[in-house]
Amino acid sequence: MRVTSNPKLVSTALLALCSWCNAAAPEEYVIASGDSELRVLVFRAGALAGFGHNHVISTRALSGSVETGDAPADRSIDIRLPVDSLTVDDPAVRAEEGQAFSSETSEKDAQGTRSNMMGRKLLQAEQFDEIRVFSDRISGELPDIVIDAEVTIKGQTHRIQLPAIVQTYEDRLVATGTRPIAHAELGLEPFTAAFGTMRVGEEMIFKYRIVATRTNDASR
Repeated sequence: MRVTSNPKLVSTALLALCSWCNAAAPEEYVIASGDSELRVLVFRAGALAGFGHNHVISTRALSGSVETGDAPADRSIDIRLPVDSLTVDDPAVRAEEGQAFSSETSEKDAQGTRSNMMGRKLLQAEQFDEIRVFSDRISGELPDIVIDAEVTIKGQTHRIQLPAIVQTYEDRLVATGTRPIAHAELGLEPFTAAFGTMRVGEEMIFKYRIVATRTNDASR
């Protein structure tokens, strides 16, 4: 029996095979705690806002993992941070955020703000000691991506989209982004005092820098 080949079919098959061979294999990275950082900028509001301060909440205690790959199913990010690591109004951090945070805040003011943030009306830190950001829905092409994330805070999960710019290096990646977020998007209510004449504005600004290093797992 004589078998005839179809040149067009063979060519298509070879192209598909080459495409599969050249696809980047999934790679796993570990988030570098200390090099990564989350900042949350919150702003004063209300009739007596002039007697208050804008605040910067920050932490570098981020941990977790990032997986990359050509296929969307191979992309994920899992970030965890202990609620107790959140710092209010670190002087060096405030200085980096410019004029809106140039007013001086006392240690007592910072501790009072942190106590309110940790309390039952906001983060409920005694009951919920961790915040988690997870996503296996990452779209876009490098360097611009969008992370469709599930944020678990106070035991409740909320879905938000986080834009990021990713820079890749030989053994690490760096993702940075900024996004305005309303308290309500995370199931939170802004802190208020003096019958609402002094309060935190509804909108916050999240700024994030995630540094992750590639693992040395030879089995991958």
